[in-house]
Amino acid sequence: MSTQVRSCPKCFQLMWLKPDQYEVLDDVFVRAKCPHCSSTVRFRLVSEGANAAGPKMGH
Repeated sequence: MSTQVRSCPKCFQLMWLKPDQYEVLDDVFVRAKCPHCSSTVRFRLVSEGANAAGPKMGH
């Protein structure tokens, strides 16, 4: 997997997570520690649709 970009549900800051900074729980969920507030958060991976290959940056 590539770098995951998600917003923390606790502090709402963007987390740029490299593959060694998150743990894959199963085919659907990933667990990581927020680098800003140090909360352990769980988020769903996008596997279908336009964002499945990763975040679209730029305009």
